[in-house]
Amino acid sequence: MQVRRELYVRGAVQGVGFRPWAARRARELGLAGDACNAPEGVHVTVEGPLAAVERFLAALRSAPPAGAVIEAVELRESPPRGAVGFAIGTSVVGTCPALPRVPPDAPICSACLAELFDPRARRHRYAFTHCARCGPRAAVLAGLPWDRERSALAAFPPCPPCRAEYEDPGDHRHHAETIACPACGPRLRAVASDGMEPDGDPVELAAASIRAGGIVALKGYGGFHLACDATNDHAVAELRARKARPVKPFAVLVPDAVTARRLAALSPRDESLLAGPVRPVLLAPRRRDGCGESGLAAAVAPGIRDLGLILPCAPLHWLILFAPGTAPAAAAPRFAALVLTSANATGEPTLYRSAEARERLRGVADLIVDHDRDILRPNDDGVLRCAPSGPIPVRLSRGNAPIVLALPGGLRARAPVAALGGDLKCAPALAWGGELLLAEHVGDLASVAAAEAAVARVGDLARLAGAPPAVVAHDLHPDGVGRELAREIAPRRVAVQHHHAHAVACLLEHGRTGPALALALDGLGYGADGTLWGGELLRVEAASFERLAHLECARLPGGDAAAREPWRMAAVWLARAFPEGPPALPWHGRRDPERLAAVLALAERGVASPVTSSCGRLFDAVASLLDLVDEASHEAEAALALESAADGARPARLALEPQPRAPDPGEGFGDGPAVIPAAPLVRAIAAARARGEPAASLAAAFHDALAGRLAAAACAFAGRLDLSSVVLTGGCFQNRLLLETLSGRLAASGLEVLSHRRLPPGDGGLAAGQAVVAVAREAAASG
Repeated sequence: MQVRRELYVRGAVQGVGFRPWAARRARELGLAGDACNAPEGVHVTVEGPLAAVERFLAALRSAPPAGAVIEAVELRESPPRGAVGFAIGTSVVGTCPALPRVPPDAPICSACLAELFDPRARRHRYAFTHCARCGPRAAVLAGLPWDRERSALAAFPPCPPCRAEYEDPGDHRHHAETIACPACGPRLRAVASDGMEPDGDPVELAAASIRAGGIVALKGYGGFHLACDATNDHAVAELRARKARPVKPFAVLVPDAVTARRLAALSPRDESLLAGPVRPVLLAPRRRDGCGESGLAAAVAPGIRDLGLILPCAPLHWLILFAPGTAPAAAAPRFAALVLTSANATGEPTLYRSAEARERLRGVADLIVDHDRDILRPNDDGVLRCAPSGPIPVRLSRGNAPIVLALPGGLRARAPVAALGGDLKCAPALAWGGELLLAEHVGDLASVAAAEAAVARVGDLARLAGAPPAVVAHDLHPDGVGRELAREIAPRRVAVQHHHAHAVACLLEHGRTGPALALALDGLGYGADGTLWGGELLRVEAASFERLAHLECARLPGGDAAAREPWRMAAVWLARAFPEGPPALPWHGRRDPERLAAVLALAERGVASPVTSSCGRLFDAVASLLDLVDEASHEAEAALALESAADGARPARLALEPQPRAPDPGEGFGDGPAVIPAAPLVRAIAAARARGEPAASLAAAFHDALAGRLAAAACAFAGRLDLSSVVLTGGCFQNRLLLETLSGRLAASGLEVLSHRRLPPGDGGLAAGQAVVAVAREAAASG
């Protein structure tokens, strides 16, 4: 019996070799038909014996091509037409009433890697060796459907041999839109610090510069990185000086999983993430033998336990690591490890334009390895942090963003709703229909370039979706940059409280709309009462929230200066914890008495010292009291140091009740939400420190005691409100120890713990929550 079936396959099915896969399977089964990209996904027609068609459908369900994410298959029957042969047809161009599925950039596959190091192959050591299963996609995408003419590769017409491979159903470059070779494709070029282009192979010039202790800029899939020898102390120190990055950790490019395993304690799941299609920077605890025996320069990641490891993604990485005449499977790399860090300044968007890179990197890079393929959608490296219960997303970008999620609880956006996120770690979002798309990390909106990039990213998403935003959500802060940018994006604006957005972003991941409890812990967010929140226990639903309790408040002396100088918060908390006067601590010996008195006076008078319940600033205070960090050069430096000190340490015994009582309303600053006391915790830590207790055991005790107080508060309110789920959200939950300790206590009490696994718990996921809140409020208003 002959049949004909038309399939409309929706999801992430463009740019992943889906059409060639369909063609191969159909031909193997003797089926006729065609496959073509369409606005909503891929349209496949198969015609032939019923049994063969059913086998094709079974293969589609059970073994789709690697990288494809099939979300829905619409199947239609039609009369057979006597079709002969199977073809890949011309793409159908049009507008899709849905959010775009932007194909992610993918690391070089094993087949292309073998060619890269095969002297007999015509792409031997060619830095743009890709096929239908690997290579840049999002970075070179101009529009959808995914075809060469709508990409940066349109500037490089294929030569006859490449065209023949493209059209050959038996070739792994069959319909590979990024197909290229040395004869027709993009080319590398080296640019010296004086702007001249030296003679020689750019890869070998770069390797020689790195070997000599130099710093090299490499243009990757989505932007420029800076690289140097990670085992060379002088080179790493010089990179820190030139980039003005005193202590913030650098990512380390290692050639293989064996090297990664030697440097860090990796579980099988961690290794799978590291070597998987996303190729993130994976933050993993270094082995106990430390950097000295590993051979890494001490300045790669000073003062913290984690190393940020990344495996090669682009062919250029492999070519730098392995010398001519060698191959990864048969020879040792010429570099054991390289620092690989973004070339842009902290908080700014990815540096990706060649002319701008030559200007901005003058005096920073000794050599730039550039190329003539344009980057149309810049992206940075994605970052994940490994934890026993599963990876913690830190930043979504190359390989794992944009990400599309279904709106929970049947919510639907009747018109596109944009969201900007927070002023830090901005990653915009767009909701439409029943879906939400969270874009790649952009940067901090205090940077003019990042602000412009954020608005442009929203416009780009709207263009791909085919409809401009009707509503834009932004942070509640009256002086936030996002509030001003929102005026450029949509006619209607919705302000969303920071921690409500955090909590709803986590609910979104789990397909929930609430109600649930939420512990939202971070640095700072503008509260509904005009104070700065950051240690919140909320009752949340998609459209609304109630502040049930918060960490004990303190003054923030000097405002933003307190985040840069944790000793300020230590001074305030000591004064609050010891009204009779604190004990003598080593901490006091490092203080200028006049400056200390001035800061305490500011806090006492409330001058330039807003009230805050910030959990992040409490971490800062304890890190300073334990002599770990007094002045921070990057965000969360003090908190990272405190967590690293606690890692593996046995908690000290503190003079605290083992199960603190549930908080009562009215404690602390005025009436209203309950207060979770923090001053007794600081008092106990300081008293133990004065007795000579080691910093490591006190850091561990702080994590343990804080988790106990938060869990007690959550359990108390769960019982009162008959709620069984607790969301853990906010930047503090990038802290592996806090997350695992608190999750364990809540679960042991019978509560369901909802934590982040797909979206960052910090501000990188904030826009997703803002967009859902805006959609939910629109739905509630319309009845």
